[in-house]
Amino acid sequence: MKLLNSDALLEILEKKGLITGKQHKFITLEKGKQRQKLLKKYGADKYFDKNFPDLIDVIVSFRLNVGGKKGTTLTEDMIMQTVSQSVGIPFKKLDPLNLDMDIVTKTIPRNFAIGHMLLPFNFQNGILEVAVYHPDDTVALKDIENANQVKVKPYIAPKSDIKKILGEFFGFQRSISAAESQFSGPGVGGSVDIGNLEQFVKISSAKEISSSDQHIKTAVNHLFNYALDQTASDIHVEPKRDTCHIRFRIDGALHTIYNLPKAVHSAIVARIKFLARLDIAEKRRPQDGRIKIGISGDKEAEVRVSTVPVSFGEKVVMRILDPDVMFQDLANLGFSKRDRIVYNSFIKSPHGIVLVTGPTGSGKSTTLYSTLEKLATPEKNIVTVEDPVEMVYESFNQISVQPLIDVTFSTILRNILRQDPDIIMIGEIRDLDTASHAVQAAMTGHLVFSTLHTNDAVSAIARLMDLGLEPFLITSTLLGSLAQRLVRTICSDCEESFSMEGKDLFRLGFPVSENETFTLKRGKGCRKCRGTGYRGRCGVFEIFPLSDQMKRMVNDRKSVNDMRQLAIREGMTTLREDAWEKVKTGKTTYQEAMRVTAE
Repeated sequence: MKLLNSDALLEILEKKGLITGKQHKFITLEKGKQRQKLLKKYGADKYFDKNFPDLIDVIVSFRLNVGGKKGTTLTEDMIMQTVSQSVGIPFKKLDPLNLDMDIVTKTIPRNFAIGHMLLPFNFQNGILEVAVYHPDDTVALKDIENANQVKVKPYIAPKSDIKKILGEFFGFQRSISAAESQFSGPGVGGSVDIGNLEQFVKISSAKEISSSDQHIKTAVNHLFNYALDQTASDIHVEPKRDTCHIRFRIDGALHTIYNLPKAVHSAIVARIKFLARLDIAEKRRPQDGRIKIGISGDKEAEVRVSTVPVSFGEKVVMRILDPDVMFQDLANLGFSKRDRIVYNSFIKSPHGIVLVTGPTGSGKSTTLYSTLEKLATPEKNIVTVEDPVEMVYESFNQISVQPLIDVTFSTILRNILRQDPDIIMIGEIRDLDTASHAVQAAMTGHLVFSTLHTNDAVSAIARLMDLGLEPFLITSTLLGSLAQRLVRTICSDCEESFSMEGKDLFRLGFPVSENETFTLKRGKGCRKCRGTGYRGRCGVFEIFPLSDQMKRMVNDRKSVNDMRQLAIREGMTTLREDAWEKVKTGKTTYQEAMRVTAE
């Protein structure tokens, strides 16, 4: 392959329209203070006489407009894609979630990979696929072929991606390997999990894996950083017979991230339990705790930790509560114009009860926290009673339920009115006692927010009656209720349009005319959305106020179906209708709408 030097690179970029002749000249003739900074930063004299990889960092640092036009900045990805087309080597955008750690870290030595800036990422049919930054480095590729006795197929990839993944994977692998070799092998208890429910007795000296081991600290820190980088909502640490699985929940779906040696499982769990201030020695009972971690700068995130004994040891699930997710502008939650007006009327009321309903993981906590943050002012005293406290926030006075010492929703609510609250948030109304105290608080001039587990908004009334609350108490205090679900939103980087017949949508239960043809959107799947076609989530809502006519129906103990029909006649948008609106506007797909609003 002909050596691709910096002159050739600049000519290619100019020919492809990524830079102008004026920009070409600027790059090669840059002098003065700017030049001195570049020489110091990249350590290259006359950098434009060097091979092209050294020049790319320089070009990117100039933040040039593509083709000299304002709007798009020239990036490393754009440059490498152009190089890929010119030299005939396919471009590869690396996704760390789709990489096998063993292939990345065990195919070639770390120093060799970093020195030549290349990364093995896939092996199939006797061919090892390698991401390279230097397309001319054929000697290194030949060395890999000889060492592994395989055929190598190169792909061009950005240096920043290769460098980041090499650092993360080799750093994490070194920690895991060091811990495994230290805590496994003959005479070491790490090879047998004492938490396994299968009976096993071995008479030998045992050495407990230490949670303070530096390698384990590094590995756990990496898990937190990686989860935050991937915007994961949960981390699962799952023991299996011979391995330990690490899975992340991203946009509602679980992804397997690592399969680790079983020997390090108990050490990772012990480290997490230590950070969460749990009893490390107690492995037979479920435990709950929390960790506060720093993200970047002054940003912090809460991590709620839950441990439970399963067949092959202790499973840990960590819920990551990012303030940027938990506290959002109400306008960004996904309310329609009508629903936003109705909900605003609820939260501006001086007293009454507002109920948010939906299954676990439907975004109820985000809606409530975002609402309370909007209402939080120095003139208001906001008190929350939660099990447990989801996100610690200074503007709220938060009380955590502790059943072991008889601190429950109902016992707290007996005394909470003496705390002079303006707004009360009850984590969940579970029984008649809690419901009665909520009603009492609302009747004495307080605004009360709470959650219920019901399938739709109108069913909240029936649920309160089932708990034993009298209809006249419901009608005199309940402002209204809101049901919600979360749908995955279409990835903006790979969305495409397609047509669908109205008759097909009508058969699926959508409120459409059978004679129309609709242009909808879907995601093809790309690196940024991990091939799913979705990235991010938004809310789907069903919200209704308690009108005078509805109050009469409640007092007459009418059926839920009758009340639902009245709510629809009065303008309530059902979950399915609100989901369809989001399908029509291209926010989500009809498959997602059907999934979360099954009828």
